[in-house]
Amino acid sequence: MEVRRHSSAAEFLAATKDFRRLDPVRTGLITSVATSVATGSRTYEDYFWWSVSQDNRVIGLAIRTVPYGYVFSPMNAVAAEALYSFITVEDSAADEFAGPKVFIDYIVQLSGRSVTESEGELIYECRNLHPAAPIGEIRSATESDFDLIFSWMKTFMTTTGLRSYDLEGVVRTALSGGRYYLLMVQGTPVCLGGHSDLQVFDGFSIGRVGPIYTPDEFRKKGYASALTSEITAMLISRGALPTLYTQAANPTSNKIYQEIGYTLVDENLRVIFGK
Repeated sequence: MEVRRHSSAAEFLAATKDFRRLDPVRTGLITSVATSVATGSRTYEDYFWWSVSQDNRVIGLAIRTVPYGYVFSPMNAVAAEALYSFITVEDSAADEFAGPKVFIDYIVQLSGRSVTESEGELIYECRNLHPAAPIGEIRSATESDFDLIFSWMKTFMTTTGLRSYDLEGVVRTALSGGRYYLLMVQGTPVCLGGHSDLQVFDGFSIGRVGPIYTPDEFRKKGYASALTSEITAMLISRGALPTLYTQAANPTSNKIYQEIGYTLVDENLRVIFGK
């Protein structure tokens, strides 16, 4: 078994393409982050790109874009143990790990460290859209919407407990890439939605929906369902398989996604170890 730390995002993507193609939904976040770095649309403080191979075939992945923690792909226990042993040596400062729950549970057991924070996350895909009832008008967001979207995104990150390194840069990149949409009702923006760049493989592509944010004063009116449904339909029209991630502890979001045809693929777990 060989554990390899790749020197760049581009090298990592090339070396792991076949593995990611076999499980594009559960490796979708890894592909999206690595691609954004390889194309120069995102930068971070430091990078760790890992793969595990057996008989010259990749069987597992992990990445870390500092200041964030690790994101792991599915892999077997032997690969997990080998990879984690390398990480503890070459990236001993790492204390946050996320990936398939069964894998992260094993890492916790293997580490012997105490967990100070944990959060469940669900991965969905949509192969059969059940369109929500249309509401208002949906338009592409433009640079003139930056102040509104940036304000909403700051609130979104706070209320969900999510973090975003260089949030202003994230918003500007998504705007310039045409990946944000606003739901307008009687001329007023009431909901924000977006999607990732498409992840293109041989013969197919996938796209991750998100963020979806409705300010408090506009909630419980079906706006999030309508916008999520429309963005999902857009991705399908481009030949992409729509996916999304949602917090396991958010029953409202999960209900919305399931009602329009999203089905559960896997449960992820994120943990932070004590110092």
